[in-house]
Amino acid sequence: MLLRLGVALLDRWRALTTAQEVDRGDSPVPTVIIWIGLAVIAIGLIAWAGTYVSNLASQAPTTIPSPPTP
Repeated sequence: MLLRLGVALLDRWRALTTAQEVDRGDSPVPTVIIWIGLAVIAIGLIAWAGTYVSNLASQAPTTIPSPPTP
């Protein structure tokens, strides 16, 4: 049992420390494209929210209504 564990650990250590790494991760190009897309969406949402709030504020009444008479 200990021999199998030692062999498995040694095999894993060699796989992690070799120069010919098989799993090199994702290419940076798709990651950059995703980040640019998210930034464009965020800028669009901020612009939409600013326009919405600005229009809502411009429709607010600017005078105080007179109180009801008894």
